[in-house]
Amino acid sequence: MAVQVTEAEAAVLMLQRKRSGLVSRGRELADERVSVAIEVSAYEPGARNRLREINQELALLDAELRNIDAALTEAGRRLAIAQAQKEHA
Repeated sequence: MAVQVTEAEAAVLMLQRKRSGLVSRGRELADERVSVAIEVSAYEPGARNRLREINQELALLDAELRNIDAALTEAGRRLAIAQAQKEHA
């Protein structure tokens, strides 16, 4: 049973780290979007394409964050079950 708890805890930590990385990347892209949006409004060449790329990556990051959040919910549930089984063993 201890192995299950350890594995479940490791899964939760891995998902939390991955989520943190995605959130950090999202912040970086959001900051870049601000400066690129200004360039787009000033008709800077290539800025519109970069803005499109940023928006696409942000959309993918959002979807990935939703997936990670769902996985974290399930990992937390499994961890709770493993801990309860360990206590009753």
